[in-house]
Amino acid sequence: MPSRSLKILLLEDNHDLREGWLAFFQRQGHYVRGAALADEILDESGDFSPDIYVIDLNLPDANGLDVVKRLRSVQPNVGIIITTARTHIGDKVEGYDSGADIYFTKPVDPVELMAGINSLAKRRSIVVGDEDDLHLQLDTHQLRGPTSAVDLTPSETLILSGLARAAGQPLARWQIAELLGVGEELPSDSMLEMRIVRLRKRLIAVGAQAPGIRAMHKRGYVLCCRVILE
Repeated sequence: MPSRSLKILLLEDNHDLREGWLAFFQRQGHYVRGAALADEILDESGDFSPDIYVIDLNLPDANGLDVVKRLRSVQPNVGIIITTARTHIGDKVEGYDSGADIYFTKPVDPVELMAGINSLAKRRSIVVGDEDDLHLQLDTHQLRGPTSAVDLTPSETLILSGLARAAGQPLARWQIAELLGVGEELPSDSMLEMRIVRLRKRLIAVGAQAPGIRAMHKRGYVLCCRVILE
């Protein structure tokens, strides 16, 4: 078992390739999920918060670059690796411009891919937690900390998981609105602040240092403690 176990979500429509890579990652001691369609990403990640996404660009239901852009916009600090048969330099530049951390051209040896994942995890400081971390159980909406545990509402779970995935980067109001599934209809400032205030109280109640969530002028909100998503 490795010193750090990562959560890896693989978006690859080739069944044999996907299953082969998933089995290889599991043998390395990592937690994995696989998806064949871009639409499955949200379903698969609903109770599974990936540290690293591995994304094929040639998908039957979407342009992989659009998937990369979307993930990068709502999860600024997640690791994203592209694997594709597209070999032109222009394609690579577009991949990096879209938000990818690493661009691999197929065929990719699993050992090389794993090396890229490990390198990316180190660069992005993806580490196992310690006793002061908070833990959010996504399926039961329970938040646990060093002093107690509390139950969150589904919307509070969505906001907190989004802030946790941002890993120290602020989430704008429109990003939080997207997490809540309200599309282009942004919540009012007072409504959003009310939700944040309630969530702050819950974070502090389980042992987080105040303020728990900090408002950043014209930039949104940033999480001030580490929350492990489970």
